Amino acid sequence: MMIARCELAADHPVRKSVQHRLDSLLALVEARLAQSDYLAGSEFAAADVMSVFSLTTMRRFLPVDLSPYPSMLAYLQRIGSRPAYGRAMARSDPDLVPLLD
Repeated sequence: MMIARCELAADHPVRKSVQHRLDSLLALVEARLAQSDYLAGSEFAAADVMSVFSLTTMRRFLPVDLSPYPSMLAYLQRIGSRPAYGRAMARSDPDLVPLLD
């Protein structure tokens, strides 16, 4: 996020390096979610709680297109359909529409 705020040129080496790392990370998460419903296995766990902000709310500040990652999008739908997620979002910021797609 800090690099995005610097408004570096698209061909700047630092920006390219950060983008490459982000792309690699998203590919790893996608591969994991293609094999498992949740990050740590077949059940919702702390790993999911820790990661969901980066895949949802954080994208309001640093837009990332997740359309190339169908397993990740399905994962976000599973997370969003959890009653506890809905309650948490309603309590924390009732006007915020989660980015689940």
